Amino acid sequence: MLPLSLAARRGAVCAALLIAALLTTSACGPDSSPNDSGDTSTYDYTEEPTDEPTEEPTEDPTEGFTEEPTEEPTEEPTEEPTEEPTELIEPVEASVPESVVGVWCGGSNAEGHWTYEFASTGEFMASRGSAGFSGVVVSDAQTMTFHVPGESPFVSSWEVVQDPVLGPLLFLDGYSYLPGSCNS
Repeated sequence: MLPLSLAARRGAVCAALLIAALLTTSACGPDSSPNDSGDTSTYDYTEEPTDEPTEEPTEDPTEGFTEEPTEEPTEEPTEEPTEEPTELIEPVEASVPESVVGVWCGGSNAEGHWTYEFASTGEFMASRGSAGFSGVVVSDAQTMTFHVPGESPFVSSWEVVQDPVLGPLLFLDGYSYLPGSCNS
């Protein structure tokens, strides 16, 4: 069961009370018993106390709902760091290892191959057919953070290994990329 906010619980309690009141009223319906004169059209209804029990709901419609204490914010919430879109208005210290500079083709066979082009300035372009994106990348020993204008930065693991047969292989998030463009 999902936790309900205080406002939602209050709304549910009010709705339950309204429904109980409507059901009680509609269940009783208009009283059409004759008055002392036998005329039902001008019946003057006055409730007189009786010793008989009334047929009102005995269940509390708020039963099962417990109000939890809520904490009212007493000060402005502190902003936690979020991955907001990078506007590239403030320059990012772009960095690409020399072993990554160049053009690479690879990725998932199921989704199609991507061509990544990394410049020594830290700029990159990625394309697959007519789709693509570009921006700058910041690298450290194990990860690359891609900054694309208007998008949230994303991080990929990377490494370059030397294969005795294929030569250098770039691995991004576990997918292998060979030197060269996918279009060639």
